[in-house]
Amino acid sequence: MNAVLDSETLNVLRKDPLQAALTTSALTDFYIAKQFPDNKALITSVDFDITGTHCITTSRDESLRIYDCASGTREQVSYSKKYGCNLAQFTTQPGCVAYASTKINDTVRYLSYETNQFIRYFAGHTGMVTSLQRSPNAQSTSMVSASMDGTVRLWNLDTVKPVCTVNIEGGKNGVAAAYDPSGMVVAVAAESQAIQLYDVRKMTKGPFTSAPIASKLTVAGLKFMPPTGDYILLAMSDGSIMLLDAFQLTTLAV
Repeated sequence: MNAVLDSETLNVLRKDPLQAALTTSALTDFYIAKQFPDNKALITSVDFDITGTHCITTSRDESLRIYDCASGTREQVSYSKKYGCNLAQFTTQPGCVAYASTKINDTVRYLSYETNQFIRYFAGHTGMVTSLQRSPNAQSTSMVSASMDGTVRLWNLDTVKPVCTVNIEGGKNGVAAAYDPSGMVVAVAAESQAIQLYDVRKMTKGPFTSAPIASKLTVAGLKFMPPTGDYILLAMSDGSIMLLDAFQLTTLAV
């Protein structure tokens, strides 16, 4: 662990301190600056707000914890003992988060963490929610969810009914979904069968392109690599990660 940053890393940080390129030397120089041994059980999700100044975690101890990334301090703790919590996401509305339930039902809950009151409930999924993501567009009030019920749903934070619901072929044992950085495309992976790309304006018309996944493993999660979204990361059920070309949907590395 090297506490002295080399010249290449320093140049990157000086040019763009908030979006430092993950060069090999930069990664080598990373070290733990602070730890928060707050949770009494495994952390199940982490999300950063759209500015990158705050992050939120969920845990199997049924807590949601918000941290200030600039000052390195914990700001707030909320508990969801009745419904459980997972996949918490900051929304584009200040002071608000959405998260998936893990008990009683499979509703997505919209919470004001400033008042600790629920704003809205997004009901409809009949299986455990496996993906939840807000639109990366700072002006948007949309989010996407996927579930073990084999569906992907688009939501508008202002209304309780989904904008659209898409049944995913082969998705009865799990679906993963994610926005691309533009917020105009949603990628969907169903088990290990295929990855599909949808235009968010035409979700119900089916994917505009798809390709088989070169693996017999189940896809546990997926994410476009920012800032351009030229690549897609697939998290597989054995803990491995596949790297795909986002345009050709071909496997580049495992």
